[in-house]
Amino acid sequence: MAAGIGVGGRTAAGADGPAVRSDEVFTHGVASFDPADRRIILWTRAVGVDRVTWHIEPIGGPAPTTTSGTLEVDGDHGCVHVDVDGLAPGTPYRYWFTAGPVRSSVGRTRTLPAGAATWWTVGLLCCADHSINHLSVHRALAEADIEVVLHLGDYIYETSGKGERELEPDHDCVTVDDYDRRYGQVRRDPATRQLHEAHPMIAIWDDHDLADNAWRGGAKGHDPDEHGPWSDRALAAAVARQRWLPARLPDPDDVTRLWRSFRVGDLAELVVLDTRFEGRDQQAGDDGAKAVDDPDRSLLGGSQRRWTEERLRDRTSRWCILATQVVLSPMRLPVGAGGSLLDGAPSGYGIVDGDAVCTDEWDGYPAERHRVARWLADRGGDALIVSGDVHSAWVFDGELSPGVRAIAPEFVCPGVSSTPLGRQLPRGWRRVADEIADDDVAGAVWSDLEMWGFVTLEVARTSIVGRWFAVDARDPDAPAELRATWAVDAGEPGTVRQVGPIHDVAVDRDARWSPGRIAATAGAGVAALAVVAAVVGVRWRRTV
Repeated sequence: MAAGIGVGGRTAAGADGPAVRSDEVFTHGVASFDPADRRIILWTRAVGVDRVTWHIEPIGGPAPTTTSGTLEVDGDHGCVHVDVDGLAPGTPYRYWFTAGPVRSSVGRTRTLPAGAATWWTVGLLCCADHSINHLSVHRALAEADIEVVLHLGDYIYETSGKGERELEPDHDCVTVDDYDRRYGQVRRDPATRQLHEAHPMIAIWDDHDLADNAWRGGAKGHDPDEHGPWSDRALAAAVARQRWLPARLPDPDDVTRLWRSFRVGDLAELVVLDTRFEGRDQQAGDDGAKAVDDPDRSLLGGSQRRWTEERLRDRTSRWCILATQVVLSPMRLPVGAGGSLLDGAPSGYGIVDGDAVCTDEWDGYPAERHRVARWLADRGGDALIVSGDVHSAWVFDGELSPGVRAIAPEFVCPGVSSTPLGRQLPRGWRRVADEIADDDVAGAVWSDLEMWGFVTLEVARTSIVGRWFAVDARDPDAPAELRATWAVDAGEPGTVRQVGPIHDVAVDRDARWSPGRIAATAGAGVAALAVVAAVVGVRWRRTV
């Protein structure tokens, strides 16, 4: 490290004035994004200065060489980033920024491997509602031994808040300034700063990074009379996102185009889809939307669809890791004969062929899913799907589409702080929901409906091992506890194996609420599974 650079966040007094705290200039620390084998994006926010200098040097070696450059600061928001090139593959780096005598904190980052690679570690996150709970999952993942964080969406929640913690602004985010303020509040959180200063991040957006149940032409959470034109709001969300979570955009002139891929030498290719905005048709069941079984329904759009097929068929790398914000595997919940969803079920959720289906997930776009399933089948294995959004943890190993073997299991990441799916149900109903998840969701081999936490992936040439860690978001200092470990082996298409014991969540359940009593309470003619499916649907889509 260059002489005089420290991590403590302070700087000594200058000759012409009093001491200036680093946090007074570099208000949100530092961060890095979108690692490649020779490139990395460095980020900071600086206020009260016109320009900053970035510095980066490899960690280790007798005399590391420091590379630096200067950036102009936009005084309207203060966020700056630079895509540094010419780095060494598979190498850890430290980096920092300076503004005159003031120095930022020091971050750690790492480039991706090149050529023959044997090992890569990733941490998965999603769904952080800052108004409800602490972001202790961020702190726990900052302490984990990983090389990059993959954020699967809902980095912020655009709503006015569902909990007691105050949000900035105190209303729904609509303008660029609104989204800027919400990102700024989350990024000031000490746990979030710790996460970004410890690991580089690859991020994709989901609906709450725009508006609830967003699609390319609107959102359930958008009222044009209240919020103005949808196109203006979506662009505002994208502009603010690129300021705070900069991506190496495929088209620099289009801040809404976020799908991209990352090569990890010849070991893996991480294919990051945008299933939220660019190619998504309106959710089935809404006025004017295409029927769920319409073969022309789109989730990816033409350009992304062609690109996805190319990436999934490419066998240049050993593994393909397909990242999608919303769950790709079928998650249909059974509804008894004659059953129906409870009144008040939101748009995007309904009964299809006798099952309760969330049409905001891939379940609502079966023709698009069938295409992806065929491409994975043609690939012939050595693939894994990762997803989030549903505030619960899952492992799927079944058919993605009728008659098409999965070929790729799916690992689903729990949320950071948003209310877990199981905790949205009354006491006693949780047990029935667990039983439905375990026994009635086709292809699900394991689930945990109660946990907050994160997932780590250990990618090797012979296998990918996923580990689910639970972190109590109600406690800012909660430790990470290993909850389950599953692995998928190379050369074994579509099969997973459990590694070690699975630890059940300790939950407060009331045994008096039997399935029979639930059915009676819900009213005659509605089976117990239908009631739980309805409650899961109603409460789930109100918060996911």
